[in-house]
Amino acid sequence: MQESWPLSGVGSESRNEAAILDHLASRAAEGDRNAFEQIFNLLADELYTYLRGQCQNETVAEDLLANTFLKAWRSARRYRVGSHHFRRWIFAIARNELRDHWRASQRTLPIIDLDLAEEVPEARDDPADVRRFVAQALATLTEEQRQVVVLRYFSEKSHEEIAALMGKREGAVRQLLLRALRRMRKVMADAAP
Repeated sequence: MQESWPLSGVGSESRNEAAILDHLASRAAEGDRNAFEQIFNLLADELYTYLRGQCQNETVAEDLLANTFLKAWRSARRYRVGSHHFRRWIFAIARNELRDHWRASQRTLPIIDLDLAEEVPEARDDPADVRRFVAQALATLTEEQRQVVVLRYFSEKSHEEIAALMGKREGAVRQLLLRALRRMRKVMADAAP
């Protein structure tokens, strides 16, 4: 019978959850595919939500998720067992995959000059228009600001969880979020009819 390691809260990583992930990671580092499958089952939805919020494209998010787990499997021996930071480690791999995707996109696609004043939807009641408008406002943020906004509002993470995932202090995360929201408000106010 296969071991099962349910995590109590998707958003919160208690010491017990970190220990479970650490244990599974140590088994995966030894080549245990069942342990890695359990890691995938525990973290795939959370990572997908993060990637989908960042790239705004389901297919690209799925590809990035697959690449993230492939790289995590191939480099499982490099994870420092006992650090209890597996979630942070795999999110760092996902962020690197996302950066690589953005770099490749910039080389192959023309840069789009977003004039938000022309793109503001007339009817903000249409969810598609609202999503497009928010995506355009997100596009004006720095990479770190965008990550904090996506983790906070799309993945519903606490400031403490975001700090742990990004390897930053909680105060730095709050400051990034504050600056990002101010920037988005300004962009939206400037674009309003």
